[in-house]
Amino acid sequence: MLDQLPVVSRLPGAGRLSRWARRASLPELPDLAAPHTPLSGPVSSHRRYAFAELPLEEIKRVKNAFGVTVNDVVMTLAASVLRRWLLAHAALPDVPLVAGVPFSLRERTATTEGNQVTMMITQLPTHVADPRRRLEAVSQTMQQIKERFALTPACLLREFSASLPAALNGLADRAAFELVGRTAPPINVIVSNIPGPQFPLRIAGVKLLAHYPVSVITEVSGALNITAFSYDGRLDVGIIACRKLVPDVWACSGYLREALDELKPDS
Repeated sequence: MLDQLPVVSRLPGAGRLSRWARRASLPELPDLAAPHTPLSGPVSSHRRYAFAELPLEEIKRVKNAFGVTVNDVVMTLAASVLRRWLLAHAALPDVPLVAGVPFSLRERTATTEGNQVTMMITQLPTHVADPRRRLEAVSQTMQQIKERFALTPACLLREFSASLPAALNGLADRAAFELVGRTAPPINVIVSNIPGPQFPLRIAGVKLLAHYPVSVITEVSGALNITAFSYDGRLDVGIIACRKLVPDVWACSGYLREALDELKPDS
């Protein structure tokens, strides 16, 4: 329930959406309490950035072999990267991490301009050692969330999302963000997967070879952000992190390739 989530519970519209959810008997979600990790804490003003690319065909091969979605595979890759990183730092919790996942509210037939995006909260099963069971856990959790949002009126979600910028502006004080990050961070990481064009784009006649996303991090969202963008047969991944809390962000690029290799059907 939204009214049980730190920070989010204080945002306009959260109470109304939660009360509606209880009346509508939506599918129950698992516990969404974010464990403390090295990704939690004050985020400095300095950043480190890494990028990687994976063949989209390999990701689709995994998708087809296990009967899941491309997004399930991408979320599992993110969970595997975080598991490896936390193990390397002797800091892996025995419970799943909690991720914020941006998603679009725009209907395919919509003609209005501008973004219509909100954030859903989900578990990342970093505590699951077996990679295929990790994929299964991600798929089940994402299916629950899809069912929940499918039953929620889009107007309620848009109303809630429209209130986010103003509400977050009220939390924009640096000290407030640091306090939330230290005491009760609502999520550990943001993971985003953006479908892009599967044909080459050109800028002033020059072919665009790759599209590595660059996103944001805060004390509230954790010191690491993994954003993937599918483009022209590849998955281009941008990983941005706080230089102080995640000085070895380039290790995550290698972890991505390892994570996909261990999910290959013939492995």
